[in-house]
Amino acid sequence: MSDAPGFADSLRAGVPATLRGLWVTFLTPFGLEVVAGSGADWIGVDLQHGDLHLAQLAPLLRATDAPVLARLGSHDPAALARAIDAGVDGVIVPTVESAAEAERLVAAAHLPPRGRRSGGHARAGLVGAPERPLLLPMVETRRGLAAADEIAAIPGIDGIFVGPYDLALSLGKPVRSEKVLDAIHEALAAARRHGRITGAFTGDPGLVADLDERGAVLDLHAVDTDAAALRAGLAALLEAR
Repeated sequence: MSDAPGFADSLRAGVPATLRGLWVTFLTPFGLEVVAGSGADWIGVDLQHGDLHLAQLAPLLRATDAPVLARLGSHDPAALARAIDAGVDGVIVPTVESAAEAERLVAAAHLPPRGRRSGGHARAGLVGAPERPLLLPMVETRRGLAAADEIAAIPGIDGIFVGPYDLALSLGKPVRSEKVLDAIHEALAAARRHGRITGAFTGDPGLVADLDERGAVLDLHAVDTDAAALRAGLAALLEAR
């Protein structure tokens, strides 16, 4: 769990510089301890496409002092509540495509009277995790892009996290094509118009450069996955030998 108090609230108040994160898909708690001090500002735990499950979230939280955001596998309110109960600093929800979906997520994430999430004797309360972690819907489809402004406008939504590669698939173009780059910028701009947090996974320095050229600003930048980092590091080590 993060020992930097107020991570979620500090981001809501404004991010002075891009916070770079590692996207974790398979690392064990020991693996997270190994990467401590690597320079990552936050950790994203992928519960959708990675080799990790919701039951593994709390042990991962115990193994790192970095703020942790969990990318859920669905819109399931029970899974969202369990992630919050584990003590995350934020949840990233895949494939949000309408204001109505965003409103349902807000209801699932908040305690009454604002929402419908039930309270209980959970780890989050024991370790002082935020009662209201960040809620970041992902824009990663054509429909989500069309609704990005409406999604960002919903009270209780803290930002928009773009999935460039699924968005590229939905638009039928390469991720670094003009059409997709313009779409990414459009989704991030929608978040900015409503004073929300911006985020995205990139996994490619070329994509980062393309976005920089368009003036896109990321508050939360998932630089790459643990698997990619291991491959790149091992390749460099073997080449050096």
